[in-house]
Amino acid sequence: MTEEKLLELGKNIDQLIAVHDINNLMAWYEWVHKPVTIYKTPECFALTMPDVSMEVSDWGVWKGAQAVTYLFGTVMKEHPIGTMFDHGLMTPYIEVSGDLETAKGTWYSLGVETQVDSEMTPHAFWSAGSYSVDFIKENGIWKIWHMKWWRTFRASFYKSWVEGFDDMMTGPPHKHSFDNAPITFFHPYDPHTSREPFPCPPEPYEAYEGTMSDWMFGKYKEQYFKNNTPVSQFEFAHNGKKAGEIKNNPSASYFTEHTETTDW
Repeated sequence: MTEEKLLELGKNIDQLIAVHDINNLMAWYEWVHKPVTIYKTPECFALTMPDVSMEVSDWGVWKGAQAVTYLFGTVMKEHPIGTMFDHGLMTPYIEVSGDLETAKGTWYSLGVETQVDSEMTPHAFWSAGSYSVDFIKENGIWKIWHMKWWRTFRASFYKSWVEGFDDMMTGPPHKHSFDNAPITFFHPYDPHTSREPFPCPPEPYEAYEGTMSDWMFGKYKEQYFKNNTPVSQFEFAHNGKKAGEIKNNPSASYFTEHTETTDW
């Protein structure tokens, strides 16, 4: 076997190891996404990167280590009794860069969730969506660099996503004063508009250039945003309801009634 072939084989093995490690990282991300451990989620992120970021549905973009830590430690805090967030990961599509320094990936996710309200009454939901993620090596270990959760639907267990699309939770679990960046895109399922195939799967690449927005919209980006804003289709389908407003979220009522900062 020639030296060139050996180098190619070694690179292929390194890329396969990277895919394995990235899949484990995403599985760990889902594992800690529980009320009692969600504060540990920032450990999955490359917090040394100044532009590390997380975007959840219509909550805006949380950029920087402080923002990501605040998001998972405070904004997404839930009462642990009766609360449940269990999500699986499906159809991974991962591209590792030719220089082995970064990677891009998409996943579909289906989950079941329970939240409690101010009366400690549990509410059950189906939840589905997709992830688009940039990864980068931090001290030789793969970490999440940029992540976006694309909500497809969040419906009451007792209604289908068609019947209950307008009751879907919007906005973060409870009010906050953090100055996060605007939404890049929010268009969950509704029966009144067509849906674009976002996020698009990544394509092979040698070295990272641009931003995640350059690849997650793919060839449909120019076509979509020529006639739409990041939230216009959502607002049309929901009769002018603004993205980011807290609506129909049981935990929002809990935190309105319980403003103490108890560590559970």
